[in-house]
Amino acid sequence: MAHRFFYEGSFDDDLLPLEGSEAHHLLHVLRLKEGDQVLLFNGTGIEVEGKIEKTGRKSVEIRVTGRRESGDETQVPLILATAVPKGDRFRWLVEKAAELGVTKLVPLITERSSVDPGENKLKKLQQTIVSAAKQSGQIRLMELAPVQQLGDFFNEIGESGAQLLIADPQGVEWSQLNQSNPNSSAAGTVILVGPEGGFSPEEVQAAQDAGAQAVKINAGILRIETAAILMAGLVRLP
Repeated sequence: MAHRFFYEGSFDDDLLPLEGSEAHHLLHVLRLKEGDQVLLFNGTGIEVEGKIEKTGRKSVEIRVTGRRESGDETQVPLILATAVPKGDRFRWLVEKAAELGVTKLVPLITERSSVDPGENKLKKLQQTIVSAAKQSGQIRLMELAPVQQLGDFFNEIGESGAQLLIADPQGVEWSQLNQSNPNSSAAGTVILVGPEGGFSPEEVQAAQDAGAQAVKINAGILRIETAAILMAGLVRLP
């Protein structure tokens, strides 16, 4: 299987310059040569097949030999709005969400939140998203949104028509959720996951007033990242 690389640009031309860290990986880690076949994607739903035409010390020229559009138009949007776990656990959450094909991840500030990742940390996580997409075969990049207050998030999603699910130990069992696949909503699904102490009763009520269904996904109490990835995985089940 050809190696995949992220290309920051459009695929309008038939000869594409690959530079920076991706070129370094191709040249000095994988040690690919002229004539080798590669795949390029730019995160917009297009992937191209190409052949290495020319190599330099820090750059590579790729000749496009074929292209294809993403086949994920039938995969409905999935937004994961979650409190932020401590330390490197948030990077892990972002990585796994991107691998699962989450459309957008929104870091939330809630009443019991203890972590605000900050703008700089979010920028650094963009490379994690790219790496996860390369590894998992995703053609579109997951969007990592700015940090939002929970109330502001409710105002933003408004009347989107998406199915809204909130993780809550007092909710209905996942197996009883609408007696159907939650991915069946054409407008998509929004998952809400709270901090280690859980959402406050007022936040749960606000979510339910916004149309959310409270869902219990495990007998025990899960960490933020475990609950988030478990729910995203269940939604993305075929």
